[in-house]
Amino acid sequence: MSIKKRAQQGFTLIELMIVVAIIGILAAVALPAYQDYTTKSKVSEAASLSATAIRNVQLAFNAGELHSVAKDNATFGMAAAADIKGKYVESVTVATKDATEASITIEMGNTGNKDVDDGNIVYTVKCAQGASCVTTVGGSVPEKFRPKT
Repeated sequence: MSIKKRAQQGFTLIELMIVVAIIGILAAVALPAYQDYTTKSKVSEAASLSATAIRNVQLAFNAGELHSVAKDNATFGMAAAADIKGKYVESVTVATKDATEASITIEMGNTGNKDVDDGNIVYTVKCAQGASCVTTVGGSVPEKFRPKT
């Protein structure tokens, strides 16, 4: 019985090209998804920095003082708009619209995403007597990056 020694064979060029193509396709899909994920996490800073403003608007309404509140942060017991900053938030401004509605505007910057930088997120707080206040989110930042209410 003779045993033939067989030379070890490697991968063929076509097999290597297929693997490289698959990795390229996965990278092409994963990179934009990752960039969106990191931008969304940067924009989430707006929600944390605006939480006090939203709460203060609700407290002013419940105390019956929303109609008498002037259109600046100080009357809501907050620092000046430009003093409320974060790594990606430039300012937080509170303004009343009427006795039942106020808006909190957050100016964004330094996120590295041209669609978000120099944009804003606007929380609108609408309150009704005998019911809870409802907060909605809008603004010029694309919806896919905005925090949820």
